[in-house]
Amino acid sequence: MLPTKRNAKHNSVREVEGSFPIHFHYTAGISTEKFFLGLKEKKILGNTCATCNFTYLPPKIFCEDCFAELGNDTYKEVPQTGILESYTEIYYDFRGDKLETPYFLALIKVDETDTMFYHKLIDTENPKIGMKVSAIWNDDRKGSIHDLNGFKGI
Repeated sequence: MLPTKRNAKHNSVREVEGSFPIHFHYTAGISTEKFFLGLKEKKILGNTCATCNFTYLPPKIFCEDCFAELGNDTYKEVPQTGILESYTEIYYDFRGDKLETPYFLALIKVDETDTMFYHKLIDTENPKIGMKVSAIWNDDRKGSIHDLNGFKGI
């Protein structure tokens, strides 16, 4: 915003040191909870709209296309394979610190789904758009997105 007579007095920045203790609980919601519980069992769950036949991953509680409710009967296990649609190599963490070892984040079109799934691409030195990938699981699963270690080229 350019300074004007009206806002010119607000252009200086004041800094007050201190901390703001913020505590919160994240509620995953019905569909995300089912998705996470599936991951704990080494299953990738999506759901399909009965009205328009669109399959979501991760699952949703309503269809974003036709707004139909996606009830309990719409959940299904989807394949653990897919196609690499896009990726980027990450060199810095979320604080801006350089990583010792860069890694890849990828958009995966999981087979039999209609959406893209965002996760790590692992054990791939030379990723190629269109390559086939498969899910890799962690041994110690707790019902979180980290139960799925990522996807690996096959």
